[in-house]
Amino acid sequence: MGAWDFVIGILVGILLASVSFVLQTSRVSAIRGNLPGGIANSTVRRHPIQHRFLQSAGQQTHVMKLAGYLFFGTIVGVESKVRNMLQDQFQNRPIRFLVLDLYNVDGVDFSAAEAFTRINRILKVKGVELVICGVRMDGEVGTSLCNVGLFDEEDGALYCESLNSALEYCENELLKSFYHQQMSEPERESAPSFLEIPRDVPSFPQETMYSSPRRNHLHQVATNTLENFTPPTKWQNHNQPLQLILQTFSSLSTEPESFWRRLVPFFARRTFSMNSTLYHRGDPANGFYLLEKGILRADYDLQQGQFTELIVERTTCGELPFFSGTERTSTTTAERDCVTWLLDEANWTRMQKEEPDLAQELLKISLKLTSERMDAITSYMLLTSG
Repeated sequence: MGAWDFVIGILVGILLASVSFVLQTSRVSAIRGNLPGGIANSTVRRHPIQHRFLQSAGQQTHVMKLAGYLFFGTIVGVESKVRNMLQDQFQNRPIRFLVLDLYNVDGVDFSAAEAFTRINRILKVKGVELVICGVRMDGEVGTSLCNVGLFDEEDGALYCESLNSALEYCENELLKSFYHQQMSEPERESAPSFLEIPRDVPSFPQETMYSSPRRNHLHQVATNTLENFTPPTKWQNHNQPLQLILQTFSSLSTEPESFWRRLVPFFARRTFSMNSTLYHRGDPANGFYLLEKGILRADYDLQQGQFTELIVERTTCGELPFFSGTERTSTTTAERDCVTWLLDEANWTRMQKEEPDLAQELLKISLKLTSERMDAITSYMLLTSG
């Protein structure tokens, strides 16, 4: 009798220890961070008009960073948080994208994986798109989520490899709504060509056509941006690179058009085919680029880590190393066929001698651009380090 009592005592002890472990683990939240868009931004270098729109419209993107091992005890808190966002706060702060960053998640059991599918169904009812990032599809976590059908083509969540690519996707979708608003106002002057959305993009989502908290917010932000920041359409009639210079520098300087006309002779047109390299990390900085068409990709390989920056049309490239006389900090390649305008060392030296006020203004603009990029990159690094 005593032996059986001893065995039963051990089993009861194991059971109580397991219950205690589950209770204690459940008290530790799996949510390590809640960040709204506008704070959480991608590293894509965009035109200032797009950047201003996304600063406000980005509030419709919400990032939730998860960590630890997810099981039935910890996933409950995540699901409860999502339900509260959609019920209590949705009218005042509607969201269109929920990004779940699973980079710091160690594992997922079946009940937690099933909970992600429930979360996706809840979000679909409200018209919110679930974006999962930070996991490898062939890894343990990715396999668990695939096994429950979370990434099914029909009504499944969207998968992005990294948080940066997830934020870039959300920003691109919000910009489609911005351009839809622009095209829906016939009384407004036609958009400058560099702000037009490509014709092969998917159709606009429902909230851009019918009344909803999201649509009202996007309409207000887009209208404000168009009224205050759209450049004069007459610039489209100028030849390059004057048109490009005015569109790129207009929000960074108060100088008139006549001032920037003097800058034209110092720039030379350069084209790069897709996958060609502009320069490598460590090369001497012998040029400052304005990007007229295409997309550039800058890959940074630093001691602190690696990251990638996409550079889109009507923005600049390579200003800090060039004007500071330092080596290139990235390897920059053409993601698509690109048309650029180059200010090389010879023309920069000539400008400093012949047009010192132009050179001084260009230095001021380069400092503003560098400050903006450092803020964006530092913000992203802090976001991913948590």
